[in-house]
Amino acid sequence: MLLTFLILFGHVFFSQTAIFLCDFETICNDFDIDTNWGLTDGLHPESIDHDHTLNTSAGHYLFYSPKSLPPFYDINAKIKTKDWIEPSIDRVICFHMWYYTPESNLPFSIQLVQGDDEQLTRIVASIPGKDPSIDDWTFINITLPSEKIKIVIRLNTSIVPLAFDDLSVDYCDGPEPLPPKILYECDFESSCTEQFFSLPNYPYEWSIMKADDAIKIENAAPTVDFTFNNQSGHYALVPNSKIIAKGNVGYFALRTSFNITTDESYCLNFQYYAYGQPYASHLKVYAWILDSLETIQVLWPPVRSQYM
Repeated sequence: MLLTFLILFGHVFFSQTAIFLCDFETICNDFDIDTNWGLTDGLHPESIDHDHTLNTSAGHYLFYSPKSLPPFYDINAKIKTKDWIEPSIDRVICFHMWYYTPESNLPFSIQLVQGDDEQLTRIVASIPGKDPSIDDWTFINITLPSEKIKIVIRLNTSIVPLAFDDLSVDYCDGPEPLPPKILYECDFESSCTEQFFSLPNYPYEWSIMKADDAIKIENAAPTVDFTFNNQSGHYALVPNSKIIAKGNVGYFALRTSFNITTDESYCLNFQYYAYGQPYASHLKVYAWILDSLETIQVLWPPVRSQYM
């Protein structure tokens, strides 16, 4: 489908150097673990009498304990990285974990999520259950893409037992990751600025100017740009402090359209700086679907969220 964008103003090696790590011998600060999981050790085993980290009965691990739900309610157990994994273009990043189950049919998946609303999800591994050739902890290793992501381990079965240990995100061996495919980019420092324009006949008019010039018009505007972090860099802003009023809007449009197929997914990334009266200003990003209906769709912020 064709899109035109409008802007409406109105982290097998475990160490403490890992990007993210939970070995369950100390407090797990890197992963959010929901209430469907418990913590135990080999002295009080839940299916296995030793952990993976220490390989002793004194070591700790996570075990699956799905909460009972009323009929027709689905179990949605998950473990997710708390923070975003930032992309690396010169080093490979992997997700490692160990699991144990004696059940051949106990499926769970490992997914990657993207976007502020975390709605863009794709499955990178589906584990059906026990590996028939292994009667101990089983290793999972997933090479991560060079993208800003979170990792989610998800399952919706009531089958037990299942145990996890040593979850980590860390640098690993392998070929350098491919850079992300970029459909379009503009830092407002080149001729790409010609592709942006402020829609006419609206009270607020967008402008692209040097930071040094912008603060002469709006004294609360950022004194430097994001690209170069100096006063000579350019950015887009709405110089509206003198005409701000409830209901006033201004549209900043991109002339370029994109043909995105149903088997592709992309993220829109941008930096913004809020100044002035935050209670009176709202920023929204829309996609204009160039089909027969020419639908306008809200891309950002996430539903029921508001930034500025």
